[in-house]
Amino acid sequence: MIRSILIVGGGSAGWITANLLQALLHQSAEQDIQITVLESPDIPKIGVGEATVPSIRRTLQTIGLDEKEFMRATDATFKNLIRFEGWNPGTSYDHPFDRRARPDSDSAIAAWLHRADMMDNGFAKQFSLLSHIANAGLAPKAQGWPGYASPFPYAYHLDAIKLAGMLAEHGRQTGIAHMLANVTDVEVDERGHIAAVRTDTDETCTADLYIDCTGFRSILHKQKLGVKQRDFSQYLLCDRAATMRVPYDIHQPASIKPYTTSSARSAGWSWDIALQGRRGLGYVYASAFQSEADAEAELRALEGPHCNDIAVQHIAFASQKSQASWVGNCIAIGLSDGFLEPLESSGLYLIEFAAQALGEMLPYAKADTTVIAKSFNRQMDGIYDEVLEFLNLHYCLSTRTDTDFWREVQKPEHVLDGLAEKLELWKLKPPGDMDFSSPLQLFSLQSHEYILFGM
Repeated sequence: MIRSILIVGGGSAGWITANLLQALLHQSAEQDIQITVLESPDIPKIGVGEATVPSIRRTLQTIGLDEKEFMRATDATFKNLIRFEGWNPGTSYDHPFDRRARPDSDSAIAAWLHRADMMDNGFAKQFSLLSHIANAGLAPKAQGWPGYASPFPYAYHLDAIKLAGMLAEHGRQTGIAHMLANVTDVEVDERGHIAAVRTDTDETCTADLYIDCTGFRSILHKQKLGVKQRDFSQYLLCDRAATMRVPYDIHQPASIKPYTTSSARSAGWSWDIALQGRRGLGYVYASAFQSEADAEAELRALEGPHCNDIAVQHIAFASQKSQASWVGNCIAIGLSDGFLEPLESSGLYLIEFAAQALGEMLPYAKADTTVIAKSFNRQMDGIYDEVLEFLNLHYCLSTRTDTDFWREVQKPEHVLDGLAEKLELWKLKPPGDMDFSSPLQLFSLQSHEYILFGM
């Protein structure tokens, strides 16, 4: 029986996991599991993930945060959709969160596909109310609606570092133990299980279950246990990001856009996200096609001379996933487990998904967790594979040929086999519900329609 959990690493991954487990595992009086977060006071947070998907509302509500307080504390704004600009030359399209607005959607889609005059209006404009709401610069709900409630699904843009700080404070208030120290050593027993974590404050931390939320370093999972990685770089060529924060006192836009903008660039794509007090800009690119200096110059050129004195953060990453998220008595969550570029804002969702799945399974975990670990690993592999395929779809559908990068990503060897088979099928028929049978699907039939018919 698991009675204690040590989460190594704070940030968004550590504190979302800790708070969700605290809420889910203590719904029953029979559960008595002590959760501890061991967080380094010295390692800086990356804090890049500023866009979310609608599942975040359920997560925050389950944790017990008030929506208005959350939005004030994290500088959050509403997000209705992602707008893709220039992924095909001279065009843009929307990926909204709402589902088809028309009761005759199937027949209407068939008509839309056969009428060029309707296609000129764009698929999302025909079938999504949120697309029109976003174009008007409006929120997904009016004042007076209860927290997290709305006639439409929506998400947020937020400051990830401020979110982690708010969750840390909330977690301490609900009984989560918080330790500030650096890991100096990790002991492994003869079974290959974590036995203890030692710190620079001369403490030896032990637990029944260890969760690695140490980010790209993956101190427990990758460094100590030697868990191998599945490499996705053949299908997602981008491996660098340049980011900067533009305060409104430097440049005030005409309005705060209630959507994320994703624009195709010479060697990748850029994001533009508006918070209450600033904008977050980033450029995700492939280092094989562009140098760090040229990428920074391209990012700065998007904003203009007023950003010349703003610091640019450079991040190297690999698109990958561990071969097993749960090994022995150690589970990797967040960047410790894997990373997929933030094209569809899936970073925080993958953390939510893992913590939710773990919270549902742990009450049934006995001395031998082999069966539960296999189920957890199967679910995590499935969700990463799904997101990977959906991201791959954006690149292989592009018709841009203006740079070496865009000519390269469209080559058949960079398209997943399963996706290539689906695309051949969808040449014969429109995508349907039976093509997406998983009940845990993040990107449903409707999401695929917005991308396929938008591009």
